[in-house]
Amino acid sequence: MRAAFLGIRHPHVLVRLALLRDAPDVEVVGFHEPDVELADRFAAATGLRRFATLAEALEGRLDLAVVEGLDTEVPDVALRAAPHCRALLLEKPGAPTLEEMDRLVAGLAALPVDVTVGYELHHAPAVVRARAIVGSGVLGHVTAIRAHGGCPNGCGDELWQSVPGDLGGVLFTEGCHLLEILLDLCGPPDGVVGTVARLQGGTPVASDVVKRDLLDPPAPGDVTRVGRLMFEDVGAAILRYPDKLVTLDVTAWEAGDWVELWRIDVVGTTGTLSLFPLPGRVELTVREPHEGFEVGTTTQSWPHPVGEPTLTVDPAYADEMSAILGRLRSGAPPQQGSLQLAHDVVRVLDAAYRSAAAPMVGLR
Repeated sequence: MRAAFLGIRHPHVLVRLALLRDAPDVEVVGFHEPDVELADRFAAATGLRRFATLAEALEGRLDLAVVEGLDTEVPDVALRAAPHCRALLLEKPGAPTLEEMDRLVAGLAALPVDVTVGYELHHAPAVVRARAIVGSGVLGHVTAIRAHGGCPNGCGDELWQSVPGDLGGVLFTEGCHLLEILLDLCGPPDGVVGTVARLQGGTPVASDVVKRDLLDPPAPGDVTRVGRLMFEDVGAAILRYPDKLVTLDVTAWEAGDWVELWRIDVVGTTGTLSLFPLPGRVELTVREPHEGFEVGTTTQSWPHPVGEPTLTVDPAYADEMSAILGRLRSGAPPQQGSLQLAHDVVRVLDAAYRSAAAPMVGLR
């Protein structure tokens, strides 16, 4: 099978390239990147053929096109590539705004192409286990779900959280990961209340994990300031359902590495589940007997490979790629369920930002 990378701006490209190179029946034929300086550096670092134009990259039918451009670049590249390939893997969230996501979804729906939006945490073992626990009914009536996420100190100022034309910052670029898990569990909500804030203070914060571009190493001692990001410092959304409330909060200022402090708590009438996506862990407390589950508290965990979190080949990335290649190998009909779920994620985020733009109700 022939695969190519169309855009290489996002760091996830390095993990997905490693996986495709390890697949015995896949040839990575090359890449296209309009940023000439970055393309030269990437070609030198990887040894991949560099295509001068997107048209050149699409000559000869591809089995898989991996689109790792900036959010504002993904829709046009994906729509150009779709008629020339069997499957697309698109960097999340898939588009910079709801209008662009609408255009992307409509255009791809009209074509016989398999589409995956790269929410790799969907495939993380802890997330898969949590999905099964919620589906079992052991929690009873789930009345509330709360989710927290963010990015390490300073990383809200990185390129990927600072794309001009994006709907927003950290709530958009990182909150989308958690929303994908939440909407997969609950479906789209009836309504959304959102808020975002640029924080006062200008507090200087040093970090040793900030990357300024794809091939740059983390910059020790990199200093950014609270309240000086392109977009929000913090954001939150409340998703209203007829039978539950779901809350999400996201910060650009987390004193931890990528994803390690993220969590989702699912609160039910007969049990409570806490999910930590990466490193993977689920904690389940059961209050009433249920088939297949013991009363009490149990914990299950999954070790993570040594390396930078989210930029290391792990079961989440591997299972995501395995699912795509498996469908291609078997000749299965194209699937676009991942794209539809990603569409709902952007619909919720759009509603949250529109709500945040409304006047705040003060105290009286």
